[in-house]
Amino acid sequence: MKVLHVNFKYLAVFLLFISCKIFSQELDYIPYRRGKMWGLCDSSKRIIVQPQYYSISSYDHSVGGFHAEQNGKFGIIDKNGIQIMPFISEGTPIIIQGENYIVFDGWDRYYYSVKTKMKLDKYIESARAPIGDSWGGSRLQEGKQKEVKMSWEDLDDEDLTMLKPYDNEDTYFLDFKRNFIEIQAKDNFVGIYIPQIKKIFLNTTEVAHVGWQFYNKKPYVFTTNSTHLFGLVDENSKEVYPIKYHSIALFDGYRLVVLSEPDPTNPNSLLYKTILPNSKLLDGQYNVGEEIFKNGYPFQLYYKIVDGQKNYAGEDGTLYFEG
Repeated sequence: MKVLHVNFKYLAVFLLFISCKIFSQELDYIPYRRGKMWGLCDSSKRIIVQPQYYSISSYDHSVGGFHAEQNGKFGIIDKNGIQIMPFISEGTPIIIQGENYIVFDGWDRYYYSVKTKMKLDKYIESARAPIGDSWGGSRLQEGKQKEVKMSWEDLDDEDLTMLKPYDNEDTYFLDFKRNFIEIQAKDNFVGIYIPQIKKIFLNTTEVAHVGWQFYNKKPYVFTTNSTHLFGLVDENSKEVYPIKYHSIALFDGYRLVVLSEPDPTNPNSLLYKTILPNSKLLDGQYNVGEEIFKNGYPFQLYYKIVDGQKNYAGEDGTLYFEG
């Protein structure tokens, strides 16, 4: 009996694993664009639903499917393209509340039964808190949130020793920022001190240091010059990116870097580049998206907005769109 008990236990675990894999398959499908039409593919770029919709969402747990759009109307489809809800919601995706969908017919919103898909009563929006009511959140907006800054109390003895040469109010002024201290003289900026790494970065006539952050467990310092563009150096002042960028965004934890620089053909435009964790360079400004599974392992997705839609790329540089 004991052997049977153990077998049943492992059988239960196995069945649970299989059910989780079946349940998670839909979550692993990615909106795929071909030209102006959208469908679904998997992480290996195998087409699951042929591009035929004007837009499509990633998997939505709340409705158990994917929001898709045809001719300005939204419906819900499953991973095979079969309709869960027909395309009847005018210009806005269908949402779910309790056991009912909420559908907009162009004039009003109505409940539809999740079970029968039949139209029910008119949807009545719940009353919102009046303007000025303390529960409406308006009082929270009355004052601007103050920037959190360091103070002398945040410094230890080693910090005070490092700053001793600049502890002269007649000559220097120490401006405390969120995670560094800016050292100023009467007529120029001397540099910055970073307490977290116990290091001073002195400015030169060509380069000024204006901030820093950790990225991939290493500190990096932002630089600038008279062009008002930005660059990046490491903790040893070795150049990582030259001073030529309008912005440098380091997404620590995702190992993602987004760079923008002025477009030489259009002074009012910026050119964006995104560097993935594997150092592959993509055109455009990508953001961190969902995490799915590929071959049983976590696989990070990134996306950029094109014509109001999310266009996806994988962490290995695979593009899930064309044209």
